[in-house]
Amino acid sequence: MDAIQLREAVRAEILAHARAEAPGECCGLLVGRGSLVVECVPSPNVDPNPNRYEIDARVHIATNRRLRGSDRSVVGAYHSHPHSPAWPSASDLAEAYYADFIWVIVSLAAPDAEAVKAFRLDGARIMELAIDPS
Repeated sequence: MDAIQLREAVRAEILAHARAEAPGECCGLLVGRGSLVVECVPSPNVDPNPNRYEIDARVHIATNRRLRGSDRSVVGAYHSHPHSPAWPSASDLAEAYYADFIWVIVSLAAPDAEAVKAFRLDGARIMELAIDPS
């Protein structure tokens, strides 16, 4: 199984964002280098459906501009599943347009056992990635 490095502080920020937006889905961008995630950039969820998400394009553009000339880039995205497991849904697969992205999903379905999982999604292919808490 391939792996990513997700800093513990970033994991904590993503979980806090998911809790704050529940019962709706939260979403945001992941910033880093290759498989190392060093920052998350929360985005408003611009999809009015509480069971779906859409990252605000303005946040994506602003993040890309901020990172220009640095050694970091947008390497992925994250979102939450407030009531279901941390596994890609049919709509997650259908809308995963960047096969090289790291997709992190947070599940709040079991509050005592919040789950954070990472994936690469390519069409109908799901590859779960181990998470190394660097």
